[in-house]
Amino acid sequence: MATNLFNKAKSKSTETKTSKSKDKSNVVPKFESAIEMAEFHAKLVKLATLKEQIDKLEADIKDADSYIREMGMSEFSNLVEKTGKRESSFILASEQGASVMVVVQDKYKSINEERAEYLKETYGEEIVDEQTEFKFNGEVLERNQEVISELIEKCDGISKDDKENLIVGITKYTVKKGFIDSIYKTSKEKGVTVSTLLTEVEPQLQLKNAKA
Repeated sequence: MATNLFNKAKSKSTETKTSKSKDKSNVVPKFESAIEMAEFHAKLVKLATLKEQIDKLEADIKDADSYIREMGMSEFSNLVEKTGKRESSFILASEQGASVMVVVQDKYKSINEERAEYLKETYGEEIVDEQTEFKFNGEVLERNQEVISELIEKCDGISKDDKENLIVGITKYTVKKGFIDSIYKTSKEKGVTVSTLLTEVEPQLQLKNAKA
């Protein structure tokens, strides 16, 4: 059997080698003096202690960040309801002077087809952006390497079923870019609150320049 394009590509590929897992050796460095060993020990203790403190701080940051994000989205909703427009950013502050900049972006979480259909039925077709990426079906491609290598479009050696399944489409759905700028208008047209729409479309929110 003649070597086809797929076999040539395979011959050029690099095999990935995996190492076997094994118990780790316990290595204790030797030092010329007790002072050097004490310094080494102190650095190990410092490293472990700081990492533990960082883990605790990261957990605290996550908790505070989640709370402030929720508050920021709520106040953003209030601003839109009050002014009738989207502010690209605003300062969220306490009476005591602590503050953070809140940026509600024109970016949204990916959604599935069911969610996309719900949003379109509820708020109109224009709310959803739908993009389909076409790819070859890997299993069918591998099954027909020889004939594909001889130019698939001129070949009768591929079954009708395989021809129909060779290319697969992957569709991704997101809320359409620019929707955040018309969220007030949409809320009035659909008779819902801005807060409800924000919960529905979930725009991304950033917190910047936090000050104590």
